[in-house]
Amino acid sequence: MDQERATDRLDRHVLVIAIWAPALFSAVLLLHRGIATGGLWWIAAGFAALLAAYAGHIVANAVLGTGFSRGEVALGAVVFALVLAALLLDVLVAPEGITDAVWPALALGMGALIAAVVIYLVIAHGPRRAFETFDVIRDNNPRPASRLRHRGGRR
Repeated sequence: MDQERATDRLDRHVLVIAIWAPALFSAVLLLHRGIATGGLWWIAAGFAALLAAYAGHIVANAVLGTGFSRGEVALGAVVFALVLAALLLDVLVAPEGITDAVWPALALGMGALIAAVVIYLVIAHGPRRAFETFDVIRDNNPRPASRLRHRGGRR
């Protein structure tokens, strides 16, 4: 059973890589072209490639009956934070003309990625369960009433 489970995990991992690898390659090429030439449509196409890969990953999770692993979530959060930091650094050091032309498109694309994640969380888990991980006040205040099912019953 363990060997079969390990094979299933490996198959899922390979499928996820097969989804993300060409999409990331395409997105990098399209975003580079858009930033280099100031072409807003190239930037939009780059973010569309990222959103398509994310949708493919969601479909793979649904078909295989799995969810995003902690490692995938951590990797996505770290990469998003690094890209955001790089974009902010770029605004500080890039020539003024290209920043004015490219920054709004990049900001809209990053916002679209955030919106896609939030929409997925709300659809997959419902509005309450999607964000209960971030509810540190509730987690640090265990009261008997918080154990009641009609009050959330998370404990």
